[in-house]
Amino acid sequence: MIGVAASGSEPGFIGKTLVLARKDLRIETRARDTLPPMLAFAFAVTLLLAFTLPAPGPLRRPIDIPAAGTVRLADVLAGFLWITVLFAGLIGFARTFETERRDGALEVLLLAPLDRSGLFVAKAVANLVYIVLVEIFLLPAFAILYGVDLGSSFGALVLVALLVDIGFVSTGTLFASLAARTRSRELMLPILALPAVVPVFIAAVELSSDLFLGGGFDAVTETGWFAILVVFDIVFSVVGALGFEFAIE
Repeated sequence: MIGVAASGSEPGFIGKTLVLARKDLRIETRARDTLPPMLAFAFAVTLLLAFTLPAPGPLRRPIDIPAAGTVRLADVLAGFLWITVLFAGLIGFARTFETERRDGALEVLLLAPLDRSGLFVAKAVANLVYIVLVEIFLLPAFAILYGVDLGSSFGALVLVALLVDIGFVSTGTLFASLAARTRSRELMLPILALPAVVPVFIAAVELSSDLFLGGGFDAVTETGWFAILVVFDIVFSVVGALGFEFAIE
């Protein structure tokens, strides 16, 4: 049974949560139903967008976009990066409860001897691993295909990505639980989640654009967008953990 250790003692909240997260990751390792589609989508979009821009050049170079006017190349690349992460993540989130739903085990999962907030954290941790793996692929691809120098700002970019991922995963996992029992969950999840994650990805684009132009930690932490990311992560992590029980029911 979940949560029973070899010594016979029952682990605590963190131990049980990690057991459930490892269970999801182990199932994905065997079935490969979630991560490969996310990576395939990210690769296809990155490669396609590489042919829509002119040859790599200075990131401060202005580009004329009919609907938006003149914008910096760095802004365009940051938008490409985070839009790819956004939709790749939604592909993965739609399958958050797919194994339990397909096997009729969702009710069994809810009977696990663990607080519902632990179930939320376990699912969020698994989704976070998928998102991080997608970004590990995307960042080098962007650096190579678009001529982005990430050397001087890599640490700050990792910090921004981590904050974006936490807010995105918290929101996506919560809304995935709402859509889990619906027939059109792949359609319902984007409808529910996209309005909520707009502030996260606007902040991600703004901060990443500054980092692509050579900014460092100061360029990130002194802006209001960084504060928005931090507040969003705190609010939706708490709301997700507390609201998961009502959402899954």
